[in-house]
Amino acid sequence: MSSTTFKVVTLMISIFAIMQISRAGDPDILTNFIVHPNTIPDGNLFTFTGFRVIFSPNNIVSDFKVLKATKEEFSTLDGQSVSYATLEFPGGSINPPHTHSLCKATLHC
Repeated sequence: MSSTTFKVVTLMISIFAIMQISRAGDPDILTNFIVHPNTIPDGNLFTFTGFRVIFSPNNIVSDFKVLKATKEEFSTLDGQSVSYATLEFPGGSINPPHTHSLCKATLHC
């Protein structure tokens, strides 16, 4: 095999390999962008403001609080399989070891 033919074959194999690698994506992309009827999509639709209270100067934590963003609080997450929670503890308190129903050991998971 000549040097030029070898280079062309190597280039073709590389191109097909890169194309195969870059074929990633969400198989169900249509459910990721569900907009409720009578809603105009804009920046506010995708902005969750529920955590802004954390950065307020008036936010003094005296009891344990959980702030969360799930599908119930932020309907734009519908189809995203995403949720977020912030645990707020009073100053000087601790997060004692505990278990979760999905974890089988006593640790923070």
